[in-house]
Amino acid sequence: MKTDVIDEIKSRIDIHDLVAEYVDLKRSGQNFKGLCPFHSEKTPSFTVSPSKQIFHCFGCGKGGDIFSFIMNYENVAFNEAVSFLAGKAGVKVESMRHHDADKGVKEALASAHEEAMRFFTRNLRDSRNAMTYLAEREIKPETIEQFSLGYAKSERDSLLKHLRAAGFSDGLLKTSGLAYFGTGEAHDFFRDRVIFPIFNLRGKVVAFGGRTMSSSKDIPKYLNSQEHPLFKKSESCYALHMAKSSILQKNYSIIVEGYFDVIACHQYGFANATAPLGTALTPGHLKRLRKLSDKVLLTFDSDSAGINAAKRAIGLAYAEGMISKIVLLSDGEDPDTFLRKYGADQFRKFLAKALSPVRFFLLRTGKNKIDGVRQFLSILSSCNDQLLRDDALRELSDLASESVMRRELAAISGKTPAFNRNAQSEAAAADYEEPVEMNKEEEILLGIALSLPRMARRISEQLDSSNLMNPLVRRIFEKAAVMPQDTEISADVLLADCNPHERSLISKLAIDPGIDLEEVARNVSDCICRIMLKNINKKISAAKEEGDADTLLSLLRERTALTSRPVGLFQPKQSK
Repeated sequence: MKTDVIDEIKSRIDIHDLVAEYVDLKRSGQNFKGLCPFHSEKTPSFTVSPSKQIFHCFGCGKGGDIFSFIMNYENVAFNEAVSFLAGKAGVKVESMRHHDADKGVKEALASAHEEAMRFFTRNLRDSRNAMTYLAEREIKPETIEQFSLGYAKSERDSLLKHLRAAGFSDGLLKTSGLAYFGTGEAHDFFRDRVIFPIFNLRGKVVAFGGRTMSSSKDIPKYLNSQEHPLFKKSESCYALHMAKSSILQKNYSIIVEGYFDVIACHQYGFANATAPLGTALTPGHLKRLRKLSDKVLLTFDSDSAGINAAKRAIGLAYAEGMISKIVLLSDGEDPDTFLRKYGADQFRKFLAKALSPVRFFLLRTGKNKIDGVRQFLSILSSCNDQLLRDDALRELSDLASESVMRRELAAISGKTPAFNRNAQSEAAAADYEEPVEMNKEEEILLGIALSLPRMARRISEQLDSSNLMNPLVRRIFEKAAVMPQDTEISADVLLADCNPHERSLISKLAIDPGIDLEEVARNVSDCICRIMLKNINKKISAAKEEGDADTLLSLLRERTALTSRPVGLFQPKQSK
């Protein structure tokens, strides 16, 4: 099955939402737990990780991604699981048949955007006006570089000429939206604008935003690229590729409104900030964010438009099963201006005063709190997460009895809450082969690689997989070693090319590596050293049995050298 089809389906289906249709899941820390649908159990051992988009049962050992779940639950082959999930995701089967043509277009679009970004960033360095403008906005040179900010010249077709000279066809440039082909002469879409490259989660530029340098009121202040096969505005968040690690670490995202708000937040240390792209918050944005964390801090202006936007955003968050808090900035303020005026400490204190949805609604209705309760319950009715509903009702319980509010909520909903439960599928509960006995050092190394993708490449490059005793671990590291250099080695990516036994081990260690990740460097060095020693000792035994004195002496020297110095995993490789 083609990779871009798989990626498209994964981008549209959240594993928690999918599994929740079959299993009654309860939150457990950053994960969710429930009774395994693949074997009989009384205590939940089935775990779903939204941040890693995988599941694992610590009882029967089954694990994997959304495709693995459907394969096991419905007892179908991989291609059938893809077809089933493509239907749920709205990915047309016809697009799969024309994959090669689509892939060619997407690769060309990616190349065109990469070349355009290089063109824009060069222009910025040569534009005194644009650099002065960014300096006035107090954006540091390192921040400009971090966000790859650029400038589109005021000339009518400077980018168009550049891309044509680079070999890109007019048909492709029309699809990309980088140039406008109307009834007159073709020209650049962005002109005389500060440019904000928009990246996908893998850090590849797929679109642009532009802020005009003109003072004319007839020109829109901000423009965004038109949608094309690589870019959907309703699902894309600005700088999410940079914010994702901070969101995972802090376990919540900050939603702001504009490009400069995001940039200011990151510059002042709030690296979990992101923003929709020139549009109101959508379910697509929240689905993206929910894969990283189910908690979101919403910032809005305190005027009537901001309050209405906040109410709508709260409803969307509840519908997606997300925990939200709201910050209302004073009139005329936004995160960018606030941070530049008052600094990071004051902004942090301001965020700490964020309101829960309940308190937000009650404060907005003044003395007539019953209307506030009814407004809030109307929005809460969209929430299918029983725990979220219960928490909200408990917070409201000082205004009316809980039973009254539950009846009111049921009346608004038109029905009593119903939550998905499903009987276990006997057909999917096929026997699972007994796992291979695990070597502790190898398990620790693989657990680190899966839990910390930034470390995986270094471990894979430094580790000689032929020294690994466990065949499952060896095969997984071998798969990692041959992955392209621009591909992040993660559990989600590795699962695509693994058998059920490998998937089980990957999902288990990705969810619970069983080690202290604070001591990563020491753990890695120790493990590699011990693996190398075991391999050398094995060779020493063989040399003794064969009576090979020269080999034995060489191996003994190698062992002495290894035990007398640190492994130095992260030292640069020496050139031969």
